[in-house]
Amino acid sequence: MPCARRSERHVIAADPAAVRGLLQRLESDPALARLTAEERDCTLLVLAEALNNVVEHGYAGGAGWIGLLPGRGPAGRAWRIVDAAGPVPRGAVRAAMPAGAAEGGFGWPLILALTERVRMRRQRGMNVLSLCVRAGD
Repeated sequence: MPCARRSERHVIAADPAAVRGLLQRLESDPALARLTAEERDCTLLVLAEALNNVVEHGYAGGAGWIGLLPGRGPAGRAWRIVDAAGPVPRGAVRAAMPAGAAEGGFGWPLILALTERVRMRRQRGMNVLSLCVRAGD
C-alpha cells in the first residue's frame, strides 16, 4: 500500500556532531514513534551508518551538506539521503563483511542486511541513496 508523500526535511553539515544531533532528534520523530522498538533501532542504525559514510567517505572530512527526507514507502522506515559529494565509486556498495578485525568496512554490509530495498544513484550532480528498513517480525 503506497504511503502519502511527506515533506519533512533535514539538512545538516557533513560532520559527525551534526549527524549525532540529527539522530538524537529523530529518536522522537513521530514517524519513528509508530515503529516497533526493533524497527526504530534498526532504522536509526541504518541512517547512522549511511550518514556517517557520507561524512567519512563522500566528503572525506571536507565541508559539505547532507539532506535527509522521508522516502516513498512505509513511514519511518523509508528514507532518502542526498549529498553533493563526489560520485560513489563502483563497488563501494558491497554486501561482504571484511575479513578479520578490520577497522571499518562494516557499514554497507550492515545497511544491506537491515534493509529490504537500497538504491544508490547519481542525479543532477548529487548522490541520492533511497532505502527502506526491513519490517520487524
